[in-house]
Amino acid sequence: MIPEQIEAYVVDDVSKQTFRKAQIDVPQLQSHDVLVNIECCSVCHTDFFCPAGKAPGHEFIGKIVAVGSNVVKLKVGQRVGGGWQLGSCQNCNVCNDGKQHICPEKTNFINAPIGGFAEYVVWDSRFLYDIPETMSSADAAPLLCAGITVYAPLANHNVQPGSRVGILGVGGLGHLGIKFAKAWGCRVVALSTSSNKEKEARAFGADEFVVTKDADQLKSLKPLDMIINTVSANLDYESYINLLAPRGKFVVIGIASKPLQVNGGLLIGSERSIVGSLVGSPIMMQKMLNFAGMHNISPQLEIYPMDVDHCHTAFERIDQNLARYRIVLTNCNFELDSFHF
Repeated sequence: MIPEQIEAYVVDDVSKQTFRKAQIDVPQLQSHDVLVNIECCSVCHTDFFCPAGKAPGHEFIGKIVAVGSNVVKLKVGQRVGGGWQLGSCQNCNVCNDGKQHICPEKTNFINAPIGGFAEYVVWDSRFLYDIPETMSSADAAPLLCAGITVYAPLANHNVQPGSRVGILGVGGLGHLGIKFAKAWGCRVVALSTSSNKEKEARAFGADEFVVTKDADQLKSLKPLDMIINTVSANLDYESYINLLAPRGKFVVIGIASKPLQVNGGLLIGSERSIVGSLVGSPIMMQKMLNFAGMHNISPQLEIYPMDVDHCHTAFERIDQNLARYRIVLTNCNFELDSFHF
């Protein structure tokens, strides 16, 4: 029978990044909802925005155990994954244009009754994705937010094989950016403040490595068609805009604490641009997963059991920039049931 309560790991103290185990009543499934038995959930820095008393987690993989009355494309027993987005209005111009991820009324995991740090989640089936059979659940989980975040700029901005793409920051996002850009056929340039990252960056697929604190290295770098900025630090943006080729794009996916300031002349003279990028539409999400499966793209992982202590450990390691490079929590209570509404 369907469980009456779900065991979840909720934020206890936001400032101390501590957790507690909680029993939460199973939310009633709406017509488009499914109940997913969580196998594993990756941990993303965005999870830090989850308020006290709620379970974070939005890069989860599991199997469907119950479906709502209007669910037609998914079935009980199917392995699926969910990401940052929970829903959209499904009615506005951008939704009708297949861009539900930028719907003005979009909702995300913080709006969910329970996030992925739990035994089960209830999720809108229209924002769940089929996982390629060749891909392990642990490898797939981080792709559902981090993966789509670095894939979308390549897909949205006409990046071609042979394009020179700089990945700014070699971390949880950046190392996946290197892998996706390499599989896309790009000449990949890793841009990092730390020379210690060079060996790993090249192992991930970087063709070139530049220490951004070294003015001579920056000066000798050939122009880049795109820079994907994965870091959330305050930067000297003009120095990076100057690295772009004519019509090059600086893509912002990391949010800094201070406003971005650039002399407009650096953009106008060579028709360069600064653009923002937010995850991807449901169609793009599935294309990204299929692309990753075809090209054997997988993240570098730390894997821990899902419990109170390791939820805290994951947050602590990410906050201190110690994670190498994504953390996945595995649920020992995972099992395939066979419920159906």
